[in-house]
Amino acid sequence: MPPISSIAAGLGLKRKLQVRGRIVFETAWRIGTGREGQTSDLGVLLDAAGQPILPGSSIKGKLRNTCEALASALNLRACLLNVKASGVECPSDVNYARQNNLGERYKKALKDGPTAQLDWIEQNTCDVCKLFGSPVQAARLRCSDGTLDNPAAASVRVRDGVVLDRDSHTAVDGLKYDYETVAAGTAFLVCFDLDNPTPVDEALFGAALFEWSAGSSLGGFTSRGLGRFRLEGVQLRGVDFDDPKERLRYLTRLKAEEKFNARGDWQLYFQKKIEEVLNAGPLGR
Repeated sequence: MPPISSIAAGLGLKRKLQVRGRIVFETAWRIGTGREGQTSDLGVLLDAAGQPILPGSSIKGKLRNTCEALASALNLRACLLNVKASGVECPSDVNYARQNNLGERYKKALKDGPTAQLDWIEQNTCDVCKLFGSPVQAARLRCSDGTLDNPAAASVRVRDGVVLDRDSHTAVDGLKYDYETVAAGTAFLVCFDLDNPTPVDEALFGAALFEWSAGSSLGGFTSRGLGRFRLEGVQLRGVDFDDPKERLRYLTRLKAEEKFNARGDWQLYFQKKIEEVLNAGPLGR
């Protein structure tokens, strides 16, 4: 059997971190379908049993938005998927990449070999896209769909809305509509998995967890007061594949929750990661 190259060894799975928690909506909320509901003009996303759904794509999108907002406070780079707006060059802004020949520069790095390719990705991808993925790198973070934890509380209700004239600040005649919301108190279990997270990844993700635990907003019509939520009951677990006992446990346990090892208090863990990144400064990473 041929020896494993140093590059292949570096790309192998070394560590996994898993965070589980419970998203609890403190106000009514909605994830819309873009279509009419059964009893309203604007429906909410429901499963086949008529229960509300919290898609992983919505959770991850909100998480990315939170990380983008907090990146500058951590001295990290966020391209915002718009290089002109952010001033941060990144291949995730596809139009910018096309207009400025980033693709050609990346192809040159490919021709120069795997080491040059990895160096190019490291130098040209913003910190947020390293965690959430980009056209040249897979995401290190994966997010589950929300699992409804209290179906009895997840009732769908209809609210009335009107179109306002922006000049007169009055309702426009004949343009009344209604929309569906899901009741406050609805709770979803969520799970986040990080593969080979760097200290920067952990600091950025941890800062977002602190933000969500204090309270944030998710879904549609948040400017009207909908979608206020908190992240509760956070549990932190992980596995280090360089530890023989942890590696054996991960490879031989049948239940997902038994594969990982407790990593202690999540607040202390991520506070330490945040402090390390802040102490390193923008030039010390």
